[in-house]
Amino acid sequence: MKINIILPYKETYSEKLAGAVSLLVSEVKNQCKFKNNIKIFGSLVLKKPLSKDYVSCDISNKPFYYFFGRTSYYLENIKKKISKEKSIIEIHNRPQAANFFINNNNNNKIILYFHNNPLTLRGSKYAYQRMYLLKNLDKIIFVSEWTKRQFFKDLPVLDSEKCLVIYPGSNLIKKFPKKKNNIVFAGKLNQSKGYNIFTNAILEILRKNRSWSCDIVGDDPRYYEKINHPKIHYHGWLPYKKTMEIFEKSKIAVIPSTWDEPLGRTAIEAASRGCVSIISKRGGLIETNRHGLFLNYVTKEELYNKLNKIINSPSLINFYSKKTFKEFKHSINKTINQINTIYKELK
Repeated sequence: MKINIILPYKETYSEKLAGAVSLLVSEVKNQCKFKNNIKIFGSLVLKKPLSKDYVSCDISNKPFYYFFGRTSYYLENIKKKISKEKSIIEIHNRPQAANFFINNNNNNKIILYFHNNPLTLRGSKYAYQRMYLLKNLDKIIFVSEWTKRQFFKDLPVLDSEKCLVIYPGSNLIKKFPKKKNNIVFAGKLNQSKGYNIFTNAILEILRKNRSWSCDIVGDDPRYYEKINHPKIHYHGWLPYKKTMEIFEKSKIAVIPSTWDEPLGRTAIEAASRGCVSIISKRGGLIETNRHGLFLNYVTKEELYNKLNKIINSPSLINFYSKKTFKEFKHSINKTINQINTIYKELK
């Protein structure tokens, strides 16, 4: 059976700008047992997509009557490109798109992934919408238990055999790497990610600990403010492999989100490279690393105290980093095996 994976309308399926959805989809395309049956649909024309069999549904020449419906035009284009043969249609993070294919179904099996809080997405905000999805979809996959709990809020049922949690995993390197006195922050440089709290704390840390340095990966044009310090190195957005190399050399990763993260892929990636992770207790972040150091309150003072304590205790750094690496639980192999099982079941 063919598997048609539909990316969110604005998702960039390329190496440098790949988000959490693209990274998971590319891993599935490259590693799952049914990879030769998979096509990936996106709205952008890309010279070098993350994997082969990427199909661009260019919407730049949409008719005038779709002026207020770019998503509708995007989905109509995909529907035309999908073979009339029975297939699996896998939709990522867009309940609105799931509704479209439910209403235009040709005996296909439909999967919907929730990468974000279902209560914030168009097509699943209200209880009746989620009940409709639950009734008409074949599988609903969540990236965390927290995201799943959000879906079932205010519903007359508490669970369903159609629903399961699959964590977007990371590959675990074979040997614990050599580490430097380095702290890394990776993600959008805005207040929701706790960037302002991080920079206020890190400046004080670096003033008092001259043997330490810091790498910052990411940007955000709406908020981004660069902090000038000789030991702080800004990289902007990097390809996935380059970001993982920075985690690999670093002793500490900081993920101080101030909003309810659906999961926090960065925290999983840092754990796979044996970083001591300082993480806020928001949303699904607590599910990423059983040996993380958690922030009860995301403030400069608490983050500074956590960093200062761990930096001044090499034995603690060694203990938490080795424990994190040894007991890493979100392997990409486990993720792929779970997805293989779903495809086989729906086939």
